[in-house]
Amino acid sequence: MNYPLKQMTFTTLAGRFATRTLGVVVLTAALASAQSAIAGQGASLQAIEIAAQQLDVAALQQQTLQAQDDYLFAYAQYRLAVAASVQADEGLMKPALASAVERLELLLKSEPVAELKVEALALLALSRGLQAGYSPIKGAYYGKLSSDALAQAMTLQADNPRVQLAAAILAFQTPTLFGGSKKDALTHANKAIAAFAQPCQTICWGQAEAYVWRGLAKAEAGDQAGAKADWSQALLQAPDYGWAKQLLKDA
Repeated sequence: MNYPLKQMTFTTLAGRFATRTLGVVVLTAALASAQSAIAGQGASLQAIEIAAQQLDVAALQQQTLQAQDDYLFAYAQYRLAVAASVQADEGLMKPALASAVERLELLLKSEPVAELKVEALALLALSRGLQAGYSPIKGAYYGKLSSDALAQAMTLQADNPRVQLAAAILAFQTPTLFGGSKKDALTHANKAIAAFAQPCQTICWGQAEAYVWRGLAKAEAGDQAGAKADWSQALLQAPDYGWAKQLLKDA
């Protein structure tokens, strides 16, 4: 009677071991897949940022087609809109902005994890802010939506570098009559650059851009030497950054 009992116990233990081993394998595979997805997203974000720095509209359009998630798609569309605005192509800019906003609002409605929510809000604030600048009739409305998104992001994570970068850009570009301030832009740019010094593993774009905007704020304050130093630093971060090159050339 003892032998069958021992045999059953061994079989049960073996089954449990196999189940646990399978669980470990599945968990390891899931973690590897998640890490691969994060790495892929990081590479895509970097490709979008580089294309934006070179005003490469064709590459940005291609990135919107290749985007694997809502945030990547919205970021590519936002960068496409900015590039189009520089080239005075409102026919391309406005639909790109509308697409970015639509996808970000859908992402936020899906109740994403806290980190992604902050990033989506910061990008939404920038997108709505750009809409405000090109909408004479709805400018105030879009501006309010931009301010609301930024305020939410600040409440959730004020030390996020892209939240501070968005605050700097919006403070610089918004007319003083509507709450803009070059002094505030400099303050936020300083905070953004300080925050960029922290390690980053997922969404990491914007460091070179922060130096460009701080340089612009310094130039407005009469600190031309400081501005040139920041634009030079931007080129150290991104050697092919066309805007930084042009600012230095014109300084």
